[in-house]
Amino acid sequence: MTEREQLEEILSREEYSAYRKEPGFSLWDWIVEKLGKLLAAIFPDLKPGPGTVSFLSVLIVIALAAFLGWMVWLLTRRFGPRGRLRPGAWMEPGEDSRSWRHYARLGEGFAAQREWRDGVRAVFLAFLFRLEERGELRVEAWKTNREYLDELAAAGSPHAPELRTAMSLFERIWYGRMEAEQAPYDELKALLDKADGREVPQ
Repeated sequence: MTEREQLEEILSREEYSAYRKEPGFSLWDWIVEKLGKLLAAIFPDLKPGPGTVSFLSVLIVIALAAFLGWMVWLLTRRFGPRGRLRPGAWMEPGEDSRSWRHYARLGEGFAAQREWRDGVRAVFLAFLFRLEERGELRVEAWKTNREYLDELAAAGSPHAPELRTAMSLFERIWYGRMEAEQAPYDELKALLDKADGREVPQ
């Protein structure tokens, strides 16, 4: 047996099989390769070394991961149990058993003190509980505002547009950057009066 045959016989053993395998697909190598081509296309005079391309790839992956994490956090806050669209985040314990007139009077008290933000919240609650009294929805701390709109649709209520407007006003005042002032309070109050057949709460 020649030396070449002896070498081939040795390399054919099980312990050397890993060295005969073809390299598989590497996502990281693919990213580095594509980034290198992109940099070459954007900056044809730039000749970054493999280390520079790998470093930039790491930064891009970290930035993408941070962006995805931020999106998950944002969606969780918006639609989760503490999200802005869940009434439980702004309802106090026991508020599911009070009458709409209680909140209407509470809103008027806040308005008299020019505390428009709290006034908007109180009138919005009065609006919800007035619709509940009419049998068009059921106020629950765990429900989303979208679920209230679905309930109104199922009940054939004509007040779905008013509730949608009221929700928009409340969310922009309570959670957003819209300035709390008399105009949105008065608009919500008008929506409440309309839901109540334009009766002024006593």
